[in-house]
Amino acid sequence: MNLYLTHSGRLRRRDNTLRFESVTLPPEETPPEVERETLDDADADAVHALPVESIDAVYIFGEITINSKLVNFLNQKKIPVHFFNWYGHHTGTILPHAEQLSGDLVIRQGEAYRNPEERLTICRNLLGAVFHNVGSILQYYQRRKGGLEEIIVAVEQLESRLEEQTAPEGLMGLEGNMRKLYYQAWAVWLKDAQKFKRVYHPPDNPLNALISFLNSLLYTACVSELYRTALYPGISYLHTPQTRRFSLALDLVEPFKPLMVDRLLFRLLDCRMIGDRDFRKYSNGFLLTDDARRRILQEWDQELRKTVRNSVLNRSVSYRQLLRLDCYKLVNYLLEGRSYQPYRIEY
Repeated sequence: MNLYLTHSGRLRRRDNTLRFESVTLPPEETPPEVERETLDDADADAVHALPVESIDAVYIFGEITINSKLVNFLNQKKIPVHFFNWYGHHTGTILPHAEQLSGDLVIRQGEAYRNPEERLTICRNLLGAVFHNVGSILQYYQRRKGGLEEIIVAVEQLESRLEEQTAPEGLMGLEGNMRKLYYQAWAVWLKDAQKFKRVYHPPDNPLNALISFLNSLLYTACVSELYRTALYPGISYLHTPQTRRFSLALDLVEPFKPLMVDRLLFRLLDCRMIGDRDFRKYSNGFLLTDDARRRILQEWDQELRKTVRNSVLNRSVSYRQLLRLDCYKLVNYLLEGRSYQPYRIEY
């Protein structure tokens, strides 16, 4: 399981486990520009013992103090720590020393990026899975709601042009056009999606804020799984390699957005677990309230543990394991030349 810290306090090592001391601070209506010095001196409201052996990763959303003793302990236990700021944006990750190192694999990653045909093959296969998974969502709501015939045909026409593209930029252009059609279709089953347009920085409405937050959670989940392989997260294929992000994670999460982010979003809204009351206006954008984030994190953790039948392994695996399996599919392609087929939703 993951450990999500949304309350302010102190996270410490106590013997061979973790200890979280929660501290109540005055509510902040504006983002903290200067770190407050009160946490170490404040009395704890409650103390929680946390079994470290069952924790896969730590997510820090609140104002938390940590020390080097704790960082060394988490590194020893191979537990990544992901940090999020006041806006709910992922700002950084502390990764333990790599569990697996392979210079050969890193060299092959670089060679595949430099080889136009190899890079194009990886990108086509990634986007082929994205189109398939988006198509499965559209077909599902076509059966339930109807009215999506034209959009489904248009998406299929875009998918048929994947093989024509000779550069990743052309493939990304097709995906962008597909996403516009996909988001238009949301209005058929989501009241909040009327005239919806995806806006990133800052999210200009509650729906965009919710998508951005869930995408950040998926991205960090993939970073945690990448850490447990020998892949170098800075060499990507679909997205241009970046200096301040694990850009390979941006590639590998694309097929999982319809499966994990969009489906969860639809459920949160359909079941009225999230509504207008759970967002606050800030500057020219929208932010989730702290209470809403906590509820979403509970649902997200259940999503990671949800299982599906894997026909190749002939057993059920969790969504979190699916992410790692896709990492190993890329490893097998690069080192052994096996076919690279990212995860596709099975009808």
